[in-house]
Amino acid sequence: FFFLFRYNTVFKYSINQSINQSNGMSPSIENNNSNNSKSSIPLMAGLLGGAASTFLLYPLDLVKVRLQVNEHSLKEPIPASVSTTSSSSTWIPNRPKRTMIGTLRHVIKNEGLVGIYQGLTPALIGSAASWGGYFFFYESIKQQMMQRHRTLQNLEPTQYVQLSPMDNFTAACVSGAIMVGCTNPLWLIKTRMQLQLKKSQEKQVKMLGEERVKRPYRNIVDAVRTIVREEGVVALYKGAVPALMLVSNGGVQFVTYEYLKSHFGAYTKASRAAKSDKAEVEKKKGIMERLEDSLGYLTMGAVSKIISSTITYPIQVIKSRIQQRAETAEIMASGEVEIVKRDYKGVVDCIMKIWRNEGVLGFFKGSIPNALRVAPSAAITFVVYEAVTDVLSTTGD
Repeated sequence: FFFLFRYNTVFKYSINQSINQSNGMSPSIENNNSNNSKSSIPLMAGLLGGAASTFLLYPLDLVKVRLQVNEHSLKEPIPASVSTTSSSSTWIPNRPKRTMIGTLRHVIKNEGLVGIYQGLTPALIGSAASWGGYFFFYESIKQQMMQRHRTLQNLEPTQYVQLSPMDNFTAACVSGAIMVGCTNPLWLIKTRMQLQLKKSQEKQVKMLGEERVKRPYRNIVDAVRTIVREEGVVALYKGAVPALMLVSNGGVQFVTYEYLKSHFGAYTKASRAAKSDKAEVEKKKGIMERLEDSLGYLTMGAVSKIISSTITYPIQVIKSRIQQRAETAEIMASGEVEIVKRDYKGVVDCIMKIWRNEGVLGFFKGSIPNALRVAPSAAITFVVYEAVTDVLSTTGD
Protein backbone atom coordinates (compact mmCIF):
# COMPACT_ATOMS: atom_id res chain seq x y z
CA PHE A 1 0.00 0.00 0.00
CA PHE A 2 2.76 2.39 0.90
CA PHE A 3 5.76 1.20 -1.11
CA LEU A 4 6.05 4.59 -2.84
CA PHE A 5 6.13 6.45 0.48
CA ARG A 6 8.33 3.78 2.10
CA TYR A 7 11.04 4.32 -0.49
CA ASN A 8 10.66 8.09 -0.07
CA THR A 9 11.38 7.78 3.66
CA VAL A 10 14.12 5.20 3.16
CA PHE A 11 15.73 7.39 0.50
CA LYS A 12 15.66 10.45 2.78
CA TYR A 13 16.98 8.39 5.68
CA SER A 14 19.89 7.07 3.59
CA ILE A 15 20.75 10.57 2.32
CA ASN A 16 20.77 11.97 5.87
CA GLN A 17 23.05 9.16 7.00
CA SER A 18 25.41 9.84 4.11
CA ILE A 19 25.52 13.57 4.93
CA ASN A 20 26.18 12.85 8.61
CA GLN A 21 28.94 10.42 7.69
CA SER A 22 30.59 12.98 5.40
CA ASN A 23 30.48 15.47 8.28
CA GLY A 24 32.30 13.02 10.52
CA MET A 25 29.26 11.94 12.50
CA SER A 26 28.69 8.26 13.05
CA PRO A 27 25.13 6.91 13.17
CA SER A 28 25.48 6.22 16.88
CA ILE A 29 26.56 9.80 17.64
CA GLU A 30 23.77 11.21 15.50
CA ASN A 31 21.25 9.01 17.22
CA ASN A 32 22.52 10.03 20.63
CA ASN A 33 22.12 13.69 19.74
CA SER A 34 18.49 13.21 18.75
CA ASN A 35 15.95 12.07 21.29
CA ASN A 36 13.48 9.25 20.79
CA SER A 37 10.59 11.59 20.11
CA LYS A 38 12.30 12.99 17.02
CA SER A 39 13.04 9.50 15.71
CA SER A 40 9.31 8.74 15.80
CA ILE A 41 8.37 11.81 13.73
CA PRO A 42 8.76 10.08 10.33
CA LEU A 43 6.61 7.19 11.55
CA MET A 44 3.81 9.45 12.82
CA ALA A 45 3.95 11.62 9.70
CA GLY A 46 3.89 8.52 7.53
CA LEU A 47 0.88 7.08 9.32
CA LEU A 48 -1.11 10.31 8.97
CA GLY A 49 -0.03 10.82 5.37
CA GLY A 50 -1.02 7.29 4.48
CA ALA A 51 -4.35 7.61 6.28
CA ALA A 52 -5.17 10.83 4.42
CA SER A 53 -4.28 9.26 1.08
CA THR A 54 -6.30 6.13 1.84
CA PHE A 55 -9.40 8.09 2.84
CA LEU A 56 -9.40 10.54 -0.07
CA LEU A 57 -8.75 7.92 -2.76
CA TYR A 58 -10.71 5.07 -1.21
CA PRO A 59 -13.62 5.20 -3.71
CA LEU A 60 -11.17 4.40 -6.52
CA ASP A 61 -9.86 1.43 -4.56
CA LEU A 62 -13.40 0.15 -3.97
CA VAL A 63 -14.24 0.42 -7.68
CA LYS A 64 -10.98 -1.31 -8.56
CA VAL A 65 -11.75 -4.31 -6.33
CA ARG A 66 -15.30 -4.58 -7.65
CA LEU A 67 -14.01 -4.62 -11.22
CA GLN A 68 -11.31 -7.15 -10.33
CA VAL A 69 -13.80 -9.77 -9.15
CA ASN A 70 -16.21 -9.19 -12.02
CA GLU A 71 -16.25 -12.47 -13.96
CA HIS A 72 -18.20 -11.24 -16.96
CA SER A 73 -16.60 -11.52 -20.36
CA LEU A 74 -15.38 -8.38 -22.10
CA LYS A 75 -15.80 -9.86 -25.55
CA GLU A 76 -19.47 -9.68 -26.57
CA PRO A 77 -22.67 -7.83 -25.55
CA ILE A 78 -25.23 -9.41 -23.25
CA PRO A 79 -28.22 -11.26 -24.75
CA ALA A 80 -31.81 -10.28 -23.90
CA SER A 81 -31.99 -12.56 -20.87
CA VAL A 82 -29.40 -14.29 -18.70
CA SER A 83 -29.37 -16.41 -15.60
CA THR A 84 -29.48 -14.52 -12.30
CA THR A 85 -26.84 -16.68 -10.64
CA SER A 86 -23.18 -16.61 -11.66
CA SER A 87 -20.74 -19.42 -10.94
CA SER A 88 -17.00 -19.48 -11.42
CA SER A 89 -17.21 -23.09 -12.61
CA THR A 90 -20.01 -22.46 -15.16
CA TRP A 91 -19.29 -19.50 -17.38
CA ILE A 92 -22.20 -17.34 -18.53
CA PRO A 93 -21.00 -15.60 -21.74
CA ASN A 94 -22.00 -12.32 -23.32
CA ARG A 95 -22.33 -10.30 -20.12
CA PRO A 96 -22.35 -6.48 -20.48
CA LYS A 97 -19.15 -4.53 -20.02
CA ARG A 98 -18.59 -3.06 -16.57
CA THR A 99 -17.19 0.47 -16.41
CA MET A 100 -15.53 2.45 -13.64
CA ILE A 101 -18.07 5.30 -13.72
CA GLY A 102 -20.99 2.89 -14.00
CA THR A 103 -19.80 0.85 -11.03
CA LEU A 104 -19.38 3.95 -8.88
CA ARG A 105 -22.79 5.28 -9.89
CA HIS A 106 -24.57 2.00 -9.12
CA VAL A 107 -22.91 1.68 -5.70
CA ILE A 108 -24.05 5.18 -4.74
CA LYS A 109 -27.55 4.47 -6.09
CA ASN A 110 -27.96 1.27 -4.05
CA GLU A 111 -25.97 2.12 -0.90
CA GLY A 112 -25.71 5.89 -0.83
CA LEU A 113 -22.50 7.89 -0.47
CA VAL A 114 -21.57 5.79 2.56
CA GLY A 115 -21.40 2.79 0.23
CA ILE A 116 -18.24 4.01 -1.49
CA TYR A 117 -16.46 3.89 1.89
CA GLN A 118 -17.43 0.34 2.87
CA GLY A 119 -14.42 -1.40 4.41
CA LEU A 120 -12.61 1.85 5.20
CA THR A 121 -11.97 0.91 8.84
CA PRO A 122 -9.99 -2.29 8.13
CA ALA A 123 -8.25 -0.44 5.30
CA LEU A 124 -7.03 2.30 7.66
CA ILE A 125 -6.02 -0.17 10.37
CA GLY A 126 -4.33 -2.43 7.85
CA SER A 127 -2.47 0.49 6.29
CA ALA A 128 -1.27 1.77 9.65
CA ALA A 129 -0.18 -1.71 10.74
CA SER A 130 1.51 -2.37 7.39
CA TRP A 131 3.37 0.93 7.44
CA GLY A 132 4.45 0.77 11.08
CA GLY A 133 5.41 -2.89 10.92
CA TYR A 134 7.18 -2.56 7.60
CA PHE A 135 9.24 0.41 8.81
CA PHE A 136 10.19 -1.46 11.99
CA PHE A 137 11.23 -4.71 10.28
CA TYR A 138 12.90 -2.97 7.35
CA GLU A 139 15.16 -0.89 9.58
CA SER A 140 15.85 -3.86 11.90
CA ILE A 141 16.87 -6.08 9.00
CA LYS A 142 19.05 -3.31 7.56
CA GLN A 143 20.82 -2.90 10.90
CA GLN A 144 21.47 -6.65 11.05
CA MET A 145 22.89 -6.57 7.52
CA MET A 146 25.12 -3.61 8.35
CA GLN A 147 26.40 -5.36 11.47
CA ARG A 148 27.16 -8.49 9.43
CA HIS A 149 29.12 -6.41 6.89
CA ARG A 150 31.08 -4.74 9.71
CA THR A 151 31.99 -8.14 11.14
CA LEU A 152 33.07 -9.54 7.77
CA GLN A 153 35.10 -6.42 6.93
CA ASN A 154 36.56 -6.01 10.45
CA LEU A 155 35.14 -2.51 10.79
CA GLU A 156 34.39 -0.49 13.92
CA PRO A 157 30.94 -1.17 15.47
CA THR A 158 29.93 2.47 14.95
CA GLN A 159 31.27 2.82 11.40
CA TYR A 160 28.61 3.45 8.77
CA VAL A 161 28.22 0.81 6.04
CA GLN A 162 26.55 1.52 2.71
CA LEU A 163 24.22 -1.35 1.79
CA SER A 164 23.99 -2.53 -1.81
CA PRO A 165 20.76 -2.33 -3.85
CA MET A 166 20.39 -6.10 -3.49
CA ASP A 167 20.62 -5.76 0.30
CA ASN A 168 17.87 -3.14 0.27
CA PHE A 169 15.81 -5.26 -2.11
CA THR A 170 16.14 -8.29 0.19
CA ALA A 171 15.26 -6.27 3.28
CA ALA A 172 12.20 -4.85 1.51
CA CYS A 173 10.96 -8.27 0.38
CA VAL A 174 11.52 -9.96 3.76
CA SER A 175 9.78 -7.10 5.57
CA GLY A 176 6.85 -7.29 3.17
CA ALA A 177 6.57 -11.06 3.63
CA ILE A 178 6.48 -10.69 7.41
CA MET A 179 3.71 -8.11 7.17
CA VAL A 180 1.63 -10.41 4.95
CA GLY A 181 1.43 -12.88 7.81
CA CYS A 182 0.47 -10.12 10.25
CA THR A 183 -2.09 -8.20 8.18
CA ASN A 184 -3.65 -10.65 5.68
CA PRO A 185 -6.84 -11.08 7.79
CA LEU A 186 -7.39 -7.31 7.74
CA TRP A 187 -7.00 -7.09 3.96
CA LEU A 188 -9.31 -10.06 3.47
CA ILE A 189 -12.01 -8.41 5.59
CA LYS A 190 -11.46 -5.11 3.80
CA THR A 191 -11.94 -6.79 0.40
CA ARG A 192 -15.09 -8.60 1.49
CA MET A 193 -16.62 -5.50 3.03
CA GLN A 194 -15.88 -3.53 -0.14
CA LEU A 195 -17.75 -6.12 -2.19
CA GLN A 196 -20.85 -6.49 -0.04
CA LEU A 197 -24.05 -4.48 -0.52
CA LYS A 198 -25.42 -4.22 3.00
CA LYS A 199 -28.84 -2.79 2.19
CA SER A 200 -29.55 -5.17 -0.68
CA GLN A 201 -28.26 -8.23 1.20
CA GLU A 202 -30.24 -7.36 4.32
CA LYS A 203 -33.40 -7.16 2.22
CA GLN A 204 -32.63 -10.56 0.72
CA VAL A 205 -32.03 -12.03 4.18
CA LYS A 206 -35.40 -10.76 5.41
CA MET A 207 -37.16 -12.19 2.36
CA LEU A 208 -35.40 -15.55 2.05
CA GLY A 209 -33.76 -16.12 5.46
CA GLU A 210 -30.11 -16.61 6.46
CA GLU A 211 -30.31 -20.27 5.40
CA ARG A 212 -30.49 -19.21 1.74
CA VAL A 213 -28.72 -15.85 1.76
CA LYS A 214 -25.70 -14.99 3.91
CA ARG A 215 -26.08 -11.77 5.86
CA PRO A 216 -23.47 -8.99 5.36
CA TYR A 217 -20.73 -8.31 7.89
CA ARG A 218 -21.63 -5.54 10.34
CA ASN A 219 -18.08 -4.61 11.34
CA ILE A 220 -14.55 -6.05 11.70
CA VAL A 221 -15.32 -8.07 14.83
CA ASP A 222 -18.48 -9.50 13.32
CA ALA A 223 -16.56 -10.34 10.14
CA VAL A 224 -13.88 -12.25 12.06
CA ARG A 225 -16.47 -14.19 14.06
CA THR A 226 -18.53 -15.03 10.99
CA ILE A 227 -15.53 -16.13 8.92
CA VAL A 228 -14.15 -18.34 11.69
CA ARG A 229 -17.59 -19.85 12.36
CA GLU A 230 -18.47 -20.51 8.72
CA GLU A 231 -15.07 -21.22 7.15
CA GLY A 232 -12.57 -21.80 9.94
CA VAL A 233 -9.54 -19.85 11.14
CA VAL A 234 -7.51 -20.78 8.06
CA ALA A 235 -9.97 -18.81 5.90
CA LEU A 236 -8.56 -15.58 7.36
CA TYR A 237 -5.43 -16.31 5.35
CA LYS A 238 -7.08 -16.85 1.99
CA GLY A 239 -5.09 -15.00 -0.63
CA ALA A 240 -1.87 -15.19 1.40
CA VAL A 241 -0.04 -16.98 -1.44
CA PRO A 242 -0.68 -14.25 -4.07
CA ALA A 243 -0.08 -11.66 -1.32
CA LEU A 244 3.39 -13.13 -0.80
CA MET A 245 3.91 -13.03 -4.56
CA LEU A 246 2.95 -9.34 -4.49
CA VAL A 247 5.98 -8.66 -2.31
CA SER A 248 7.77 -8.57 -5.67
CA ASN A 249 5.75 -5.40 -6.44
CA GLY A 250 7.94 -3.40 -4.09
CA GLY A 251 11.04 -5.09 -5.43
CA VAL A 252 10.18 -4.24 -9.03
CA GLN A 253 9.35 -0.68 -8.01
CA PHE A 254 12.61 -0.35 -6.09
CA VAL A 255 14.71 -1.54 -9.04
CA THR A 256 12.81 0.74 -11.47
CA TYR A 257 13.06 3.71 -9.14
CA GLU A 258 16.79 3.20 -8.58
CA TYR A 259 17.32 3.03 -12.34
CA LEU A 260 15.40 6.27 -12.90
CA LYS A 261 17.16 7.93 -9.98
CA SER A 262 20.58 7.03 -11.35
CA HIS A 263 19.69 8.69 -14.68
CA PHE A 264 17.60 11.62 -13.43
CA GLY A 265 18.79 11.92 -9.83
CA ALA A 266 19.83 15.53 -10.32
CA TYR A 267 16.14 16.47 -10.21
CA THR A 268 15.57 15.18 -6.69
CA LYS A 269 15.68 17.50 -3.71
CA ALA A 270 17.82 15.18 -1.61
CA SER A 271 20.58 14.84 -4.18
CA ARG A 272 20.71 18.61 -4.73
CA ALA A 273 20.86 19.16 -0.97
CA ALA A 274 23.69 16.65 -0.68
CA LYS A 275 25.62 18.35 -3.48
CA SER A 276 25.13 21.90 -2.29
CA ASP A 277 25.32 21.04 1.43
CA LYS A 278 22.43 23.38 2.23
CA ALA A 279 20.54 21.18 4.65
CA GLU A 280 19.60 24.09 6.88
CA VAL A 281 18.19 26.04 3.96
CA GLU A 282 16.13 23.02 2.90
CA LYS A 283 14.69 22.69 6.39
CA LYS A 284 13.44 26.28 6.28
CA LYS A 285 11.57 25.85 3.01
CA GLY A 286 7.80 25.72 3.04
CA ILE A 287 5.71 22.71 2.13
CA MET A 288 4.80 23.93 -1.37
CA GLU A 289 8.42 24.83 -2.09
CA ARG A 290 9.51 21.35 -1.09
CA LEU A 291 6.72 19.84 -3.16
CA GLU A 292 7.93 21.84 -6.15
CA ASP A 293 11.51 20.79 -5.50
CA SER A 294 10.42 17.15 -5.27
CA LEU A 295 8.42 16.99 -8.50
CA GLY A 296 11.28 15.05 -10.03
CA TYR A 297 11.15 12.47 -7.26
CA LEU A 298 7.35 12.30 -7.35
CA THR A 299 7.43 11.73 -11.10
CA MET A 300 10.01 8.95 -10.79
CA GLY A 301 8.09 7.41 -7.93
CA ALA A 302 4.81 7.51 -9.82
CA VAL A 303 6.36 6.05 -12.99
CA SER A 304 8.08 3.25 -11.08
CA LYS A 305 4.84 2.52 -9.21
CA ILE A 306 2.79 2.35 -12.41
CA ILE A 307 5.32 0.01 -14.02
CA SER A 308 5.56 -2.30 -11.02
CA SER A 309 1.81 -2.26 -10.46
CA THR A 310 1.12 -3.13 -14.10
CA ILE A 311 3.60 -5.99 -14.09
CA THR A 312 2.17 -7.52 -10.93
CA TYR A 313 -1.46 -6.51 -11.48
CA PRO A 314 -2.67 -10.00 -12.51
CA ILE A 315 -1.58 -11.22 -9.07
CA GLN A 316 -3.73 -8.52 -7.46
CA VAL A 317 -6.75 -9.73 -9.44
CA ILE A 318 -6.13 -13.34 -8.37
CA LYS A 319 -5.75 -12.25 -4.74
CA SER A 320 -9.05 -10.33 -4.75
CA ARG A 321 -10.96 -13.21 -6.32
CA ILE A 322 -9.64 -15.76 -3.85
CA GLN A 323 -10.36 -13.49 -0.88
CA GLN A 324 -13.95 -12.63 -1.84
CA ARG A 325 -16.84 -14.26 -0.06
CA ALA A 326 -18.23 -17.41 -1.73
CA GLU A 327 -21.70 -15.83 -1.83
CA THR A 328 -22.45 -12.14 -2.03
CA ALA A 329 -24.61 -9.52 -3.74
CA GLU A 330 -23.24 -7.98 -6.91
CA ILE A 331 -24.39 -5.06 -9.03
CA MET A 332 -24.78 -6.02 -12.67
CA ALA A 333 -23.79 -3.62 -15.45
CA SER A 334 -27.49 -3.04 -16.00
CA GLY A 335 -27.80 -1.77 -12.43
CA GLU A 336 -29.67 -4.80 -11.09
CA VAL A 337 -28.50 -6.49 -7.89
CA GLU A 338 -28.02 -10.24 -7.99
CA ILE A 339 -26.82 -12.82 -5.48
CA VAL A 340 -23.78 -14.55 -7.00
CA LYS A 341 -21.88 -17.64 -5.86
CA ARG A 342 -18.22 -18.24 -6.62
CA ASP A 343 -15.68 -20.76 -5.47
CA TYR A 344 -11.98 -20.74 -6.34
CA LYS A 345 -10.00 -23.70 -5.05
CA GLY A 346 -6.65 -21.98 -5.21
CA VAL A 347 -4.28 -19.87 -7.29
CA VAL A 348 -3.96 -22.35 -10.18
CA ASP A 349 -7.73 -22.90 -10.34
CA CYS A 350 -8.31 -19.13 -10.37
CA ILE A 351 -5.78 -18.58 -13.16
CA MET A 352 -7.27 -21.34 -15.30
CA LYS A 353 -10.84 -20.04 -14.93
CA ILE A 354 -9.89 -16.44 -15.72
CA TRP A 355 -7.85 -17.53 -18.75
CA ARG A 356 -10.56 -19.86 -20.06
CA ASN A 357 -13.56 -17.62 -19.49
CA GLU A 358 -12.23 -14.08 -19.79
CA GLY A 359 -8.91 -14.24 -21.63
CA VAL A 360 -5.86 -12.07 -21.01
CA LEU A 361 -7.96 -8.95 -20.36
CA GLY A 362 -9.52 -10.69 -17.36
CA PHE A 363 -6.20 -10.36 -15.52
CA PHE A 364 -6.25 -6.57 -15.92
CA LYS A 365 -9.78 -5.69 -14.85
CA GLY A 366 -9.79 -2.58 -12.67
CA SER A 367 -6.34 -1.49 -13.85
CA ILE A 368 -7.60 1.98 -14.88
CA PRO A 369 -8.83 3.12 -11.43
CA ASN A 370 -5.71 1.49 -9.98
CA ALA A 371 -3.48 3.61 -12.23
CA LEU A 372 -5.47 6.76 -11.43
CA ARG A 373 -4.66 6.32 -7.73
CA VAL A 374 -0.87 6.33 -8.09
CA ALA A 375 0.15 9.95 -8.68
CA PRO A 376 -2.52 11.54 -6.39
CA SER A 377 -1.63 9.05 -3.67
CA ALA A 378 2.03 10.02 -3.84
CA ALA A 379 1.26 13.75 -3.81
CA ILE A 380 -1.27 13.57 -0.95
CA THR A 381 1.02 11.40 1.17
CA PHE A 382 3.97 13.71 0.53
CA VAL A 383 2.13 16.95 1.37
CA VAL A 384 0.61 15.55 4.58
CA TYR A 385 3.91 13.93 5.54
CA GLU A 386 5.83 17.20 5.15
CA ALA A 387 3.14 19.22 6.93
CA VAL A 388 3.04 16.87 9.93
CA THR A 389 6.84 16.72 10.02
CA ASP A 390 7.00 20.52 10.14
CA VAL A 391 4.47 20.72 12.97
CA LEU A 392 6.02 17.95 15.06
CA SER A 393 9.57 19.18 14.49
CA THR A 394 8.63 22.73 15.49
CA THR A 395 6.82 21.44 18.58
CA GLY A 396 9.77 19.26 19.51
CA ASP A 397 12.20 22.13 19.17
